[in-house]
Amino acid sequence: MSGRPPRTSLFTRTASAAAALLLAVALVPATILLPAPPSAAAEESVPVMVVLDASGSMMQDDAPGLRIDAAKSAVKNLIGAVPDSARMGLMVYGTGTDSAPSSKAAGCADIRTLAPVGAVNKAALTAAVDGIKATGYTPVGASLRAASEALADVKGPRSIILVSDGIDTCAPPDACDVAKELAAAGTELSIHSIGFKVDASARAELECIATATGGTYTDARDAAALTEELTIRTTRAIGVYEAQGTPITGGTSPADAPLLTAGQYLDVLDKGSKKNSTSEAGSTRYYKIQLAPGERTHAAATLLVPRTDETDTSGTAYLSVSFVDAQDKSCLIQDTEHANSNQSFLFPPTAALSTPALGEDAGDKCFGADANGEAFLKVERAGNWAWTKELPVELLFATEPAGDTQGLPDAYAASLPPVVPAPGGTAAPVAGGASYNTAAELTPGLFSDSLLGAETKFYKIPVGYGQRLSFKATVTADGASAGAIGKSLNLALFNPLRQETELARGSENYISGHSLNYTFIRTGDSLAASMAVPVRYNNRNSKDSGIELIAYPGGYYLAASLEDGSTVDIGSELAFDLAIDVSGDAEDGPLLIAATPTAEPSSAPSEQPSAAAADAPQEASTSDSTGPLWWGLGIAGLLAASGGVFVFLRRRASQRNSG
Repeated sequence: MSGRPPRTSLFTRTASAAAALLLAVALVPATILLPAPPSAAAEESVPVMVVLDASGSMMQDDAPGLRIDAAKSAVKNLIGAVPDSARMGLMVYGTGTDSAPSSKAAGCADIRTLAPVGAVNKAALTAAVDGIKATGYTPVGASLRAASEALADVKGPRSIILVSDGIDTCAPPDACDVAKELAAAGTELSIHSIGFKVDASARAELECIATATGGTYTDARDAAALTEELTIRTTRAIGVYEAQGTPITGGTSPADAPLLTAGQYLDVLDKGSKKNSTSEAGSTRYYKIQLAPGERTHAAATLLVPRTDETDTSGTAYLSVSFVDAQDKSCLIQDTEHANSNQSFLFPPTAALSTPALGEDAGDKCFGADANGEAFLKVERAGNWAWTKELPVELLFATEPAGDTQGLPDAYAASLPPVVPAPGGTAAPVAGGASYNTAAELTPGLFSDSLLGAETKFYKIPVGYGQRLSFKATVTADGASAGAIGKSLNLALFNPLRQETELARGSENYISGHSLNYTFIRTGDSLAASMAVPVRYNNRNSKDSGIELIAYPGGYYLAASLEDGSTVDIGSELAFDLAIDVSGDAEDGPLLIAATPTAEPSSAPSEQPSAAAADAPQEASTSDSTGPLWWGLGIAGLLAASGGVFVFLRRRASQRNSG
């Protein structure tokens, strides 16, 4: 199984650019939110055929309610949950005949395709599901062959999700033998089976089907569990990073660069470089920024690299972001990330950077006292992994107004000892998201989740000024063979601008970068860590490059990835409990003042962002706000774009809460 490789930092900065990396976003009331950007496909999703049992046994009334009603409800929930980019089909068996012996020949051929694999017409498919009636036989083996044939024209990985409440009543062909035949054919097909209120014989058959194809098996004992498992298994099989953003086309030079306002965007980098190096240019895009005195800008780019099986080339994909002037000369601020196709992580490579405050350093070439506030974000792709294939790039952009920081506490001098969370009670099930955009939102507590080989899940936890995030992952079950080689659990923490955050580890399992890593996992083993220090505004002034990134509150992203280099255990599932704690006393934040732009921004020659800025509130609440004031990525830029003058009073600790 292939996957997305780890995020490996290759920061390149000069000493004179250190001040440019002081990261922050703007304080706004909690009620002001950035409009949700539209979704778009980040890459082609793995095609999935869902096969549903509608045999006569599904009329049993023990789900509670009829089993078939529970199954139909679960499928309709799934239809609503899959991303728009999904390629999914639906087959059903047992709907066209009764279960009489005289009907067996017809019943064992009774396999219907309600929707071929492709884009999901949610309304039409929901209506088709409503019409399903459970009456006939259970041709599991024949339905697997039919589903495989329906996926035969698809290149690369593909999956079947089988839901059944009983054993095959039409063998031959034997269902497990069919699964073994499909696996032996080398079709990159995995079958994930869900046993709905099954007995021991049916469970053994469904487990055999999953094991033979490198898939997974799970039990669903009631309607709620079936709904949860069907949605989780299918969306995980689809396996797509769901990018979000307003479509935009960057310029080919600073001269034709579109002006960025605060928000999230999607562009395309059409090629890499034949040489596997950053020295040979591939695609380059430019975006214009305009700052007022005292303002600073923050930007991040995430490259959506393909799975290894989706391209004929392997190697490395490089993503670089930098700031340049109108003559394409460097402003000495640059960040580069890369992804290697030979590694089976899924952390998407993300490069992020910030400018200094305009006018802060009189001698700064691009942002000094004599600068006009105009600069250009340059995004470059290089490397030979899928170098002829167009790849989407997700862009985040925000501006921060000038702030009065008088009286705020100084930056932490060094990393603090970790705090290992130890919550009591029963772990609450949670399904991590497949991307930053779909991360599961967590508050302090104990949760349970699982990972498949070469899978990453994202969790988002709010952390305020003066607060510190700690986490601990404990392995509760591992479906791999004893002593499996090549399997490792990886945990990394990213700040709201997607920069990997310094950790104070509570475990000796630690690798370069900041990620926690543990290989040769066993049930009961754990990984634990805390943010190096609590969030503090003046951490941005730290000489420690890790501490300076913990300078603003907001949603911190915890990413859990399972690297599985085993050839026999691909598809095996690792279950774990995840303990989350947010500790510390709330602190004051800064007084932020939105300034008036020094000049009218130039009109953009290419496609522009949505008009969200025009809809921004014309006056911001200050000390009368009943909720906490949060850092809102991009909000200050939206407010500034509306043309008003806004004053955000310093937040007091008594106004804060941890939620």
